[in-house]
Amino acid sequence: MKTNAIALLSLLIVVSSSCQKKVDILAEQEAIKAVMEEEKKAFYNRDLEALAATWIQEPSSIKLYMNKDRQTQLIGWDKIYADDKQYLETDTMDRKKIDISFSDYQFNIYENNAWVMLKTIWKIPQNDTTLIFEQTRISAFEKTDGKWKYILMAIFNVPDK
Repeated sequence: MKTNAIALLSLLIVVSSSCQKKVDILAEQEAIKAVMEEEKKAFYNRDLEALAATWIQEPSSIKLYMNKDRQTQLIGWDKIYADDKQYLETDTMDRKKIDISFSDYQFNIYENNAWVMLKTIWKIPQNDTTLIFEQTRISAFEKTDGKWKYILMAIFNVPDK
């Protein structure tokens, strides 16, 4: 009887653990990177609607910028959208000349949410030189209808060395 109970318990553990949804970490990393690239492409193209499509559009969404002079907090989708819209309408930078690269990803992925820390390098041609600066980004994502979207983007400019 004791042997049957142990065998039954072992079988239940195996069956229940095999029924749990497994997360394909590498596939999810690539899917999140694709969203970051989609957001970057929308920035390059000044496409506000494509940019918006990469975000969870809720009052809990947050975008945070921090540099050596100030911190800007945009809490709620309405504020994020209004800020992005104003920026895209008034910025005169030739975005086709800007190079933005992402690297050094640190992923933490769960079933329907994830957070990522990464390095961003900006290269902006100006006259006879190129302005280069680095950022650390921490972004949180939620998976909605099978697609990852930003819920938080925190951008920290790295001080010059």
